[in-house]
Amino acid sequence: MSGAWDIATATSIGTGTAKTQINGGNNLTKPTQAVNLVELVPYISSSGAMTAGESLAVTLEVDSFSVDLLPKRIIVPPIQSGLGTTISQVNPLLEAYECNTGLQEGATSQFILSGTNQIAPTVATNLACALHYSTTPPSRPEHFYHKPDDETNFTTATTTSGNNFTVNDGMWLEDMYVSVFTAVYTVSQSLTGYGEFSSNDFGNSLPLKVPMQPGCASLGGTGTQGILALASYHNTHMPMKTSCKINTSFTNDIGQTGTTSFIMGVGYTKQ
Repeated sequence: MSGAWDIATATSIGTGTAKTQINGGNNLTKPTQAVNLVELVPYISSSGAMTAGESLAVTLEVDSFSVDLLPKRIIVPPIQSGLGTTISQVNPLLEAYECNTGLQEGATSQFILSGTNQIAPTVATNLACALHYSTTPPSRPEHFYHKPDDETNFTTATTTSGNNFTVNDGMWLEDMYVSVFTAVYTVSQSLTGYGEFSSNDFGNSLPLKVPMQPGCASLGGTGTQGILALASYHNTHMPMKTSCKINTSFTNDIGQTGTTSFIMGVGYTKQ
C-alpha cells in the first residue's frame, strides 16, 4: 500500500453565487497508480480583508466525466462574521470527507472540483481542496454527499424548518453536518442549538438530533463568535428507502438580533 496527497489549488470563486471551477479552472488528473480516492479536505479563506457582518459559507462539488462518483455536494466549514475594522477571525478546523471511490489503475481520470458561495460576499472567497489517494482498493463502501441548495434564515429562539432534499439510491445515512453562520453579529450573543434530520422514508423512527458547534459571545465592537469546527457526526447507519426525502430543521437556543442562517447535509452509502 502507498498513499498520496494532491491539491486542487486555491482559486477565487468570486463575489457572486455562481458555481466556479477551482484548481485555476483546470481539471485535476489522478495519479495513474491510484485505485482509491480515500477522502477530500476542502478549505476556504477570504482573498482580502473580510467585510464586517459577512460570514463565508461555501459548497464544494466534485464531478467527473470518467469516474462514477456523484453526488458529492459538500458543506465546507464556514468562517464566521465579525464586527469592526480589526476583526480577529477564526478559521475552523479542517474536515475530512470520506469517499472510498474506486479508480482504475493506469487510467488518467480527471476530477472537476467547483465551489459556490452560499451567500455572496463583498470580497471574493478562495477555495481549495486536498485529495487523498491510495494504491489499495477501497475496503469500505463509497460515501456520497448531498444537501439542499439554499440556506434558511432565523432570528428567534425557536425551531425553524429548513429546506428538504432527496437522496436517490441510498441505503444507509452515515454522516450528518450542521452549518450555522451569522450575518451582522451582535455583541454578547452566543450561538447554540441543534439540527434535526427527519423523514418518512427512514427505516425507523429513531431521532436524529445533533448539536451545532457552539459559538461563544464576545464583548466590544470588534467581536466574533469564532466557531471552531463544523459540527459533523458519523457512523449513524440509519436505513433509507430507495428514494428518501429528508427534512431539516434547526432549534436555536438563544435569540439573535441579526439574521443567522443554517444549512445541513448528509453523507450516505449505497450498500
